[in-house]
Amino acid sequence: MDEDAIWQVRGKPLSGMGAGRYKLTEHYLFFETGTLRTDSQQIPIAKVTDVDVKQSMSQKARGVGNILVHVERQQGTETVTMADVPNFREGQRLINETAHEARRTLQQHANTMRYEHSGGPQAPVDPSHARPTTDSAEANGPTLDPIEQLERLGKLRDAGVVTDEEFEAKKAEILSRI
Repeated sequence: MDEDAIWQVRGKPLSGMGAGRYKLTEHYLFFETGTLRTDSQQIPIAKVTDVDVKQSMSQKARGVGNILVHVERQQGTETVTMADVPNFREGQRLINETAHEARRTLQQHANTMRYEHSGGPQAPVDPSHARPTTDSAEANGPTLDPIEQLERLGKLRDAGVVTDEEFEAKKAEILSRI
């Protein structure tokens, strides 16, 4: 098992060929399928909205099942199937828990208010003059170094919080202010 994997499994299809390989990490759910051709994708775990399981009679006899992962995309919700997975209920539970924690962390980050101090002795702060910064405030008036803003923006893109298009637009805006 990979050291960064929370859960990792290989499907067990009836034919024995074309088994899918699936891996869950703190930030992504990886899918890889195919025998003659390989199809792979990674899904930011925070974009997973729900996880269901299904099991046919033949799968029940073999002790495997399908995990249906519902993913929020720009075009709407997409369902990705992890086929013939042993211990599929454990996979469902771990994916749900990891996705819930990732969404909670993103929401907490979005709701966090920060006060910045630029050094020197700290004078008592009059709350009416405090300058809070949040991610939305940073979009209106940057308080961070542009390089720090670009690094944060890159992390948000890598985590799947912002799309490539949103990343490029915001990057151009930040660079135009330098």
